[in-house]
Amino acid sequence: MKIRRILVLPAIATLVGCAGLTPPPADKLAALPVIAYPAVPPTGDFVYKLPAGQPIALRIRADGSALAGNVEQTVTASLAHDLYLHKRWASEDGRNWQAADKLIGIDLGVTLPSYETPGPGDIHLTVDRKAGH
Repeated sequence: MKIRRILVLPAIATLVGCAGLTPPPADKLAALPVIAYPAVPPTGDFVYKLPAGQPIALRIRADGSALAGNVEQTVTASLAHDLYLHKRWASEDGRNWQAADKLIGIDLGVTLPSYETPGPGDIHLTVDRKAGH
């Protein structure tokens, strides 16, 4: 049994509505504090930076009424390039901004053991830089 879902970065997940189709002015974003992962962001507006090479914790969770118990595990991954995030906007240099889903594509595939695939299940996360970057 194969389940495929396209997921988005948490910063992209808030993309709803048509408001704000252009990024805020670069000078406005340049004036905001830059908070690098894993630091906890302050209250107020900020730019969140995921530094290249920095291990990023990814929590994997499985739960639901079909399972005998909930499962949680943490793995780490790191990005090949810096990634700056501000609300629905993303940048690799902190100066040139675009809609986050135009810069990074995320796909999550889940395969459960089944008649067709009797081996172990598989969780496959693909994070791609979009063309032209």
